[in-house]
Amino acid sequence: MLFGYIPERAAIDDLLRRTRQGSGGVVEFTGELGVGKSALLNDAAEKAVDMQVLRAEGWQSEAHYPYALLGLLLSPLVRQVTELPQEQAAQLHAVLWGGERDTADPLWVCDAVLALLGTAARKRPLVCVVDDLHWADRESVEVLSFVMRRAGTEPIAWFLGEREEACIDTARTSPADTRMTLRGLDDRAATGMLKTHVPDLVPSVRQRVVAEARGNPAALRDISRALTTAQRAGSINPFTLYDGTPSSGTTAQAEFHERFGGLSEGTLLLALAVSACDADDLRPVWAAAYELGCRDEDLDHAERSGLLEVSASTARFTHPLWRLVTYCNATAVQRQAVHAALAESDTLHAARIWHEAAASYENDAVATALAEVARHTPHGQAYAAFDRAAGHATDRGQRARYCMAAADSAVEAGLFDEAARLADAAVADCPALRLRVAKVRTTIDGERATAEAGPASRAVTLLDEPPRLREAEDHVTHCRDSGAGRRLPYALLALGNALLGEDEYVRARETFREGLELCEDLGQSNCAALLQSHLAWCAAFEGDEARSLALAQECQAHVEQHQGPTAVPGVVLWTHARTSMGRARYRGALAHLTALWGSEGTPHSARMAADLVESAVRSARSGLAEGPFTWMTGLDSGQMAMPSSYDGLVARCHALLAEGEEARRWYEEAAVLFEKHGHRFEWARCELLYGEWLRRSRRRREAREHLYAAEAVFTEFGAHGWLWRVRSELAVCAAKREAVSSRSGLTEQEANVVRLAARGRTNPQIAEELFLSPRTVANHLYRAFPKLGVTSRDQLSALGLDDAC
Repeated sequence: MLFGYIPERAAIDDLLRRTRQGSGGVVEFTGELGVGKSALLNDAAEKAVDMQVLRAEGWQSEAHYPYALLGLLLSPLVRQVTELPQEQAAQLHAVLWGGERDTADPLWVCDAVLALLGTAARKRPLVCVVDDLHWADRESVEVLSFVMRRAGTEPIAWFLGEREEACIDTARTSPADTRMTLRGLDDRAATGMLKTHVPDLVPSVRQRVVAEARGNPAALRDISRALTTAQRAGSINPFTLYDGTPSSGTTAQAEFHERFGGLSEGTLLLALAVSACDADDLRPVWAAAYELGCRDEDLDHAERSGLLEVSASTARFTHPLWRLVTYCNATAVQRQAVHAALAESDTLHAARIWHEAAASYENDAVATALAEVARHTPHGQAYAAFDRAAGHATDRGQRARYCMAAADSAVEAGLFDEAARLADAAVADCPALRLRVAKVRTTIDGERATAEAGPASRAVTLLDEPPRLREAEDHVTHCRDSGAGRRLPYALLALGNALLGEDEYVRARETFREGLELCEDLGQSNCAALLQSHLAWCAAFEGDEARSLALAQECQAHVEQHQGPTAVPGVVLWTHARTSMGRARYRGALAHLTALWGSEGTPHSARMAADLVESAVRSARSGLAEGPFTWMTGLDSGQMAMPSSYDGLVARCHALLAEGEEARRWYEEAAVLFEKHGHRFEWARCELLYGEWLRRSRRRREAREHLYAAEAVFTEFGAHGWLWRVRSELAVCAAKREAVSSRSGLTEQEANVVRLAARGRTNPQIAEELFLSPRTVANHLYRAFPKLGVTSRDQLSALGLDDAC
């Protein structure tokens, strides 16, 4: 699977499309080692299933053999050489397949290759894929450059890959139509690649690998493969990524040896010191290297060779793989010496302790220091420090206590497999810890259990009043800083709901998505179901009814199968209600909200009550609104925290239940309250309701002003479901009594009913939108049909809206 590189893949698709249509072109990819050129070329070859693919790859060992690459590329066409004129066939045989190359005329060879490719392309379009062009022989490059300049009218697609830092002379490179320099994957694509190919990396380690690889796909692959099982699970040195990795080969070993094998021992030792320290700070590295006997000229040689990039205060490898190769090539004794020197350098106290641990084996003093460091670091790093301390402890009882502390930290970090492993190790060394181990096991089982009651009691969901935004943000920050991985998804859920309470829907959706990804990493299926139900609610807000329904059904299936969080069905019901409200399907919304409000154990909120009041009034069942409205107005701010939108919601409900001038005053007051507290979406909903009320009161010009204001806000928020509703109301408002009577003789209300019927609305749907009964809608249609000269509603759409009204 190819991750990222969207513009590059689009260029491949475009050239293949043009080739299928009879014209060709050249696309060239350049970049550093391992950046993904070969993967893109493979992608191009795989997509050309209906064409003939010719492939060749340059080899450094063959770069001095004339026409070596060309012969490899054209070998599938050897039988078609006989179709060429005799002189051209002879030239090709001479230079490619064992003839007298000295007698060959270069121009004749170019013409012969051009003719051969043209002959083959006229039978079946060609795709020529050439990788590592920087290692191709000069003669082959010259011929290919000649051919590509003259084959533009033939159905031949050329895809080339070339190393950026070893680029051959531009005078003899290909005349590429599109030349794209690859800069690697962005963090999102790199994370997706690791999730797919190295799924056992825990999130904290995955983030370090992504940062270390700098977007290079080969580095992502090799670095993650170099890590041990324990390192992938999170037990990793926070200051030296490769501490503990075995000496293992990588795809870059041969090239590293070719480019840097001639460097002196002192220069390589200096590079090892750089590789043993994650920070780019040159001062501690140089102090350690000087202690090991390195001198200024070693740093100069490392920079001149292209191994290191050096500034006044920093030093880092020019390629992310060089660091891995340098560390893995070193012996255990060399590594220990470098870490011992770094432990004596002027660096952070915690870093010195970790370097001491990397430089020694069993050492009680180091174990004690690591345990002290663990007590002042986030849970994820504390788990690794306690685990390392257990490895250095010589006393079995102390080792068991360190394992137990590591297990506790691992549970807090959400690393349940490691917590179980450490708990088993602790009880093996000290059976007296059985009770503590049992408690840890119970916690782990509770987190992993599919029938989990915990999240429902801990999670803040849509069904609750939204928490204060600042408090929710502080809680998320605390969870991140402390490494409390298992609590972070719930904190993100609460933050998302706080953002919804402040009308920040885009940020809320992204927060829910982040929490869902974290749950998938940690295996917290119940919290994932909660977050997914909230994403369904966000999809309903955006008007994406199909996605909202799919997410809601998936959440519901999880609850039914695993007895998941009890809050999920409530959020799903509210999601369906919001979808229906955006489409003016008030009866359906009322059914969902009534079931939700009466559900045992479901908390009530002001937002839920306001939606229920609106649905009941618009469904002409105002009696069902009395209970929620009474509950809203009877809330005591001393007993519970009121949302900032509370006063506006109450005023809007007053307006819905009032009549005449009183309703107008309440609508205007609600709008002022929403605007005062910055609730722009709720303000837009109020403007929509006010516009509908004005239109019913025959005040169309005023209604349009409020409806256009609501439309602007809904557009800004991307609330497409509500946009549908406000635009439908605007369409009804656009009807003019004079225009209607002059064209068809319809009354104003008949025209409104006909217009909606022509758009496919059913009688109950029209009744909900126009606040009529279905029987009245049927009477209007019965009287309108003879005036329009139609006999059924199916004929209305053929008339067009203007003709129908």
